[in-house]
Amino acid sequence: MPPPAVDPIASMHDNHETLAIGWCDNGTTDGKFTEGLVYTMLNAPAIGVSIQRAIRIQGNQIARQRQALLDLWSDQVGTDWLLWVDSDIALTADVLKKLWDTADPRDKPVVSGTYFVFKLGEGPLTMPMPALFDDVGSGLAFRHPLPHDEVIRVDSAGFGLLLMHRSIVPAMRGKYPDQSLFAQVERPGRDYVGEDIQFFRRMKAAGIPLFAHTGALVQHVKRFDLDVQYYRMYWTLAQAAADSR
Repeated sequence: MPPPAVDPIASMHDNHETLAIGWCDNGTTDGKFTEGLVYTMLNAPAIGVSIQRAIRIQGNQIARQRQALLDLWSDQVGTDWLLWVDSDIALTADVLKKLWDTADPRDKPVVSGTYFVFKLGEGPLTMPMPALFDDVGSGLAFRHPLPHDEVIRVDSAGFGLLLMHRSIVPAMRGKYPDQSLFAQVERPGRDYVGEDIQFFRRMKAAGIPLFAHTGALVQHVKRFDLDVQYYRMYWTLAQAAADSR
């Protein structure tokens, strides 16, 4: 797998900025995740990214795992940046470069990549939606249709592919001292809030913006590859069916 071409002008990062890659898993990971991680780390020097550490938190309680990873990174590892990659995401060096070139410690300290999730559960033809969300009243709305290859503001996202700067941690801990930043809201039904959305709501309350790069696209490895090709196919067919009525 050849490394992507390097644009020396594109990245505004200091040459000494460092990165750790972190993930949580339950003891096993998919081969596509492992391949993506290995090739990205091998190709990182060619795209001007200094990956210093890999952090893994194993367990079965995702909110606690994410908090443990955040604390370990902030308090002990101490790199400038952390790239979160879920263990069912197929990372590439091209995508890392897009996130790296977009992120900025002051103006864009947190940037999400883009991947797709099932809106209506698994079935013969599941509805794909980008894991990027806007606040609508007390709920969330998917950012759909997905803008093409743009950097956009969103209110929340999944945690599957997320680049963050270390400066956000003191700001969030100051706003929520001695609290888990990933504490789930456990009320049943529509009031349930997962650990990722809870984090972004607290991040927003701390005055930290969230951006997403809709061109930083990765496969979300489920029973089949849920990717941008499937997303476009589904909605093209849905529009054609609507137009034919």
